Amino acid sequence: MRCGALLLSLLLALTACSVTVTVPLPPQEVKLPVASDTMGLIVYPAAPSSFPSPGSALKNVVVRGTLEASQSLNLTLDLYARVSDPKQDKNCVALSDFASTYAYVCTPGPENGPIGRASFSNATSASLQLQGEKLTQGLQQGRVWLGVMVQGLPAGQVTFTYKDLVATVTLGL
Repeated sequence: MRCGALLLSLLLALTACSVTVTVPLPPQEVKLPVASDTMGLIVYPAAPSSFPSPGSALKNVVVRGTLEASQSLNLTLDLYARVSDPKQDKNCVALSDFASTYAYVCTPGPENGPIGRASFSNATSASLQLQGEKLTQGLQQGRVWLGVMVQGLPAGQVTFTYKDLVATVTLGL
């Protein structure tokens, strides 16, 4: 009986050392090119989403928000995050318009972590609930690239915007 009471006291003490906070994240836009040669690859914006880090003792991270498309879609997209700059990755290729680089196309690999899916049903927006190791690392560092895997998109350029993102973060032991 003493052992059970001791274990319960220890669990309560550890629970008291955790706190849940919400962190608003800035929107991030991903432009997909007109060309269809990016099928099965992950497209990231040229610049990361930057924000104040909630700390390094993150136990759990869930990000909720919306993914908006520039046109109505009927498909499901796999979503990814990365913390290393795609500009420095030999497995990524820059996409440029006449003036500047607007995105990077990367082959799937260890730098790219799956974080969820977005399902569009003849709509321009999809609800998001994102989780994953790269997303957690990005929150710890205060910057993250959010990308989409290109598959089955209609012809023409499509722009996706991660909007109204709020991270619910558990900090503690």
